[in-house]
Amino acid sequence: MMLFMWSLLLFIIAFLIIFIALVCNLHRLLVSEDEREKGDAILVLSDGNGNGDREAEAAKLYHEGYCNKIILTGTIVGWKTYSSHIMREHLIALQVPDDAIYEYTGVTSTRDEAELAKELLEGLKIRKLLLVTNKYHSARSKWIFKKTYKNKGVKIVSVPVREDTFNRNWWKDHETRKQGVSEILKFFWEILRL
Repeated sequence: MMLFMWSLLLFIIAFLIIFIALVCNLHRLLVSEDEREKGDAILVLSDGNGNGDREAEAAKLYHEGYCNKIILTGTIVGWKTYSSHIMREHLIALQVPDDAIYEYTGVTSTRDEAELAKELLEGLKIRKLLLVTNKYHSARSKWIFKKTYKNKGVKIVSVPVREDTFNRNWWKDHETRKQGVSEILKFFWEILRL
């Protein structure tokens, strides 16, 4: 009986050590940040939090000369209102010309955003796409876009919001903890959908 108790205790301690190591390093799995490079277009994924950080990042990249086109994806947020319409107004307020902004609507997921962009990207002859989202969402987004555009000749470059606070200590803050856990579940769901 004593051997069983010691074995159980060692198992619990080993499990806790592994769990803590995983939690502390999980941000490395969720965050994909490539070297910023010039591309044909910036694609800004629809943002559910409404704070405008994704549009602000796209405007910075635009003004820094990385691209001269910004593509917005839109989820429905109200009657005849899509998030991309609001994002467009924000970009215009950030001095991005209206004729540099493209959008498509009707998306409900990151997978939709990748699938529904195909026609627009082909029409604009996009070969290198800078993908803008939040850090916690960047690895899964890049993975979905790379799978969607495999053999299509489109390079996906992940450039998440620079000022995003999702980092090694993600689990210490309520908001980033929610983001991290939600993203882990969505990542596993995407893997199972294949």
